[in-house]
Amino acid sequence: MNTKIKIPENPVDLINVVFTQLEITYHNQFHKAFPDPDSLKLAKQLWLKKLSLFKNEIIFKSIDDIMSTSEYLPSLSSVLQKCKFLTLEANGILSLEKCFKEASTFCDAPTEHNWSHPIVYHAGLKTGWFLLQNESEQTALKEFENKFDLLIEAWLSGEKFENPATPKLEENISSLDKTQQLSFIENLKKNY
Repeated sequence: MNTKIKIPENPVDLINVVFTQLEITYHNQFHKAFPDPDSLKLAKQLWLKKLSLFKNEIIFKSIDDIMSTSEYLPSLSSVLQKCKFLTLEANGILSLEKCFKEASTFCDAPTEHNWSHPIVYHAGLKTGWFLLQNESEQTALKEFENKFDLLIEAWLSGEKFENPATPKLEENISSLDKTQQLSFIENLKKNY
């Protein structure tokens, strides 16, 4: 007998299924949190809006994971965090700490490294390779985390990120005219 719940494709149906699961699992807490039809309707609308960044399968798995490990009704915030974690994991984006370590380790030649994900490179670039190499770990991590979080939000909203292109060194930079030399130097600055 197969009792596996079918994940609805329609986001509204998904939210209804999620709320039914939450009601069954956390009955008393659920009715305390949503004591009347109006508060339940508002909560569903808010969850629908906030969770719309994520795939239905991720939302469903997040709720399932939380229900399996917590005896308390989850907040929207905890569900969003779980969805974000599962989405990043499914796309090969490592934890903040691992991404920071990667960016810090390869900040001396960032365009030559095969990055675990383009977001790690872009977070390092926005933080500044010099800062990653020369500031204290605490200061650098804080800056990196700010940039990393902004890039993750942009990525979740659909922005695309590419790995860096390896700059081609000219055989003899002095053979370039002054404008070409300045352009070449600016290009190097962007990548380092």
